[in-house]
Amino acid sequence: MIGVLIVTHGALADELLAAARVISGELSNFRALSLDWDVGLDEARAQIAEGVRSVERGSGVLVLTDMFGDTPSNAAFGLSDPGRVEVVSGVNLPMVVRLGCARDSELSLAETARAVEIKGRRSIFRAVPPMVGTRGTDGCD
Repeated sequence: MIGVLIVTHGALADELLAAARVISGELSNFRALSLDWDVGLDEARAQIAEGVRSVERGSGVLVLTDMFGDTPSNAAFGLSDPGRVEVVSGVNLPMVVRLGCARDSELSLAETARAVEIKGRRSIFRAVPPMVGTRGTDGCD
């Protein structure tokens, strides 16, 4: 089972995981890591490395960070290791829910990272009337 570590500044990681658990149920191999706003790159890297170790179960870890170029993503990118640790920035709730729905997937870590990147991009809409032909989603598709 792939481990999932959500890393953000402030409480965003905790809230994303809490919301995903309401939608998807228990997410046992997921962890939220909310970094203090003033944490430095070295300390962030150490905290993320510990978070990766805490969810690693042999199939690798997907690290989701809040925003490309900020401390969480820069620190996580430094730990990226193909086949072991994949990093995707720009985390949003549909991405986390998708991972919760795909717990038993046979996808590799790299394939899972790509699928969640696509889900994140496809979950962004601008509300422009009329929204004919759009459909609702339970978050798993």
